[in-house]
Amino acid sequence: MKFTKLFAAGATLLVSASTLAACGSGNNSSSTKKTLNWEESAEIPTMDLSKATDVTSFNQLNNVLEGIYRLGKNSKVENGLASKTQVSKDGKTWTFTLRNSKWSDGTPLTAKDFV
Repeated sequence: MKFTKLFAAGATLLVSASTLAACGSGNNSSSTKKTLNWEESAEIPTMDLSKATDVTSFNQLNNVLEGIYRLGKNSKVENGLASKTQVSKDGKTWTFTLRNSKWSDGTPLTAKDFV
């Protein structure tokens, strides 16, 4: 009985110490490099938006690209890269005002990128 209590106390102490050690970090410096590693259960067929026809490709493209519109909370459509949208009275002409944005290489985003 004494051994069981001693074993339980030792196991509790070991788990507590492990938990506390995992929570702390000896390094308080901040790093400017931020990397997100994302895994998929299947190979990504394409990262070309014009060729994507499958769920896996669309999931990845949705994570790295933003369109003129996006889905917000409760799947409500909201402006993405468009800051303003105007529709003509006859509904045939749509005019989008784009936010000042850049591609990942620093190249400015232009209307030609969407046409």
